[in-house]
Amino acid sequence: MSLSAELRYIDRTRVLFEGRSYLFFAGTDYHRLSSHPEVVRAFTEAAWAEGLSCCGSRVTTGNHPLLVQLEDQATRFLGGGSVVLCSSGYLSNTVALETLRPDYQRFFMAEGVHPSLETPAESLPPDRLHRFPGADPRALAQALRAHLRPDERPLLLTEGVLAGDGALPPLAEYWEVLRPARGTLLVDDSHGIGVVGATGKGSPELAGLPDGCFVQTGTFSKAFGAFGGLVHGPEGFRERVAERSRAFIGATPIPPPMAAAGLCAIELLRAQPELITGLPARMARIRAAVAALGLPASHSPAPILSVTHGDTGRNLHMRELLLAAGIYPSYVNYPGCPPGGHFRFTFSSAHTDPEIDRLLAVLAQT
Repeated sequence: MSLSAELRYIDRTRVLFEGRSYLFFAGTDYHRLSSHPEVVRAFTEAAWAEGLSCCGSRVTTGNHPLLVQLEDQATRFLGGGSVVLCSSGYLSNTVALETLRPDYQRFFMAEGVHPSLETPAESLPPDRLHRFPGADPRALAQALRAHLRPDERPLLLTEGVLAGDGALPPLAEYWEVLRPARGTLLVDDSHGIGVVGATGKGSPELAGLPDGCFVQTGTFSKAFGAFGGLVHGPEGFRERVAERSRAFIGATPIPPPMAAAGLCAIELLRAQPELITGLPARMARIRAAVAALGLPASHSPAPILSVTHGDTGRNLHMRELLLAAGIYPSYVNYPGCPPGGHFRFTFSSAHTDPEIDRLLAVLAQT
């Protein structure tokens, strides 16, 4: 697999590609906070004041006050419990699973989960890890009946929002299956936190999950526009991570300037909740328009839209139309994609209605 094209942001909704400016409906910067002036200012000021790195693990000499402040504010944003930072969003699932593993005897994983969840799951005993078809609570129930013993507790590994098309796994139904067995959900919510749910708490909030039945992982590099991972668990979870997770204990944490940027981003979203609440209404309009064109569109409030004709030739023609209209063609075609590849369009709270209409007009030509 080759690297993607070289891109540079030139403003909050445009990129420079091969020397030309294009409208950009891609990436994961769902509120375009990575280029927000206040977030950039917070980063810059912290860099001058604090330097670029903690230069040490948080259990040795790298526990900077900005990291603790960010954990506390992220805990407040997510509604309580305890948040611990990780060196990257990708590592958050490793940190979570290393921490949770001693408390559970059986592990059930939805097929097709993100590699950041698949990779640490490969370290589990093969005879205790059981896969089931994603988005199928009945298959999960059958797997529990087949493999779970009366004295065992199950841990379910699932995503909260699918990265490819924004679809929502049935978390509430999963919980109903797990509840009699005193199970817990480990929810990779990188594409949910700050994006879905009435207040942006993510897919567990959207699904109405009760506190205490899930552990949530995420990242600051998507809705918050900064960098670093997080694990959100119950009270005292931070201490358990520091005792059990080698990926946490042995890693240098995120740079203090990134922590300052994350703090600023949280405050911006808290002060402007309409950035979060406006996305579902925007996506409802977009998905309805795409469906009216005869193109499939998953039903989800997440700002991710997968569009494909199911044919490589027709998709490449769409790519040329997008380029001609000055829109960067976010076409991907690698293992795991729909037949013929697909266009993964993402929408932000910074996009204007005329910009969105311009994209829809091109899709109508295909």
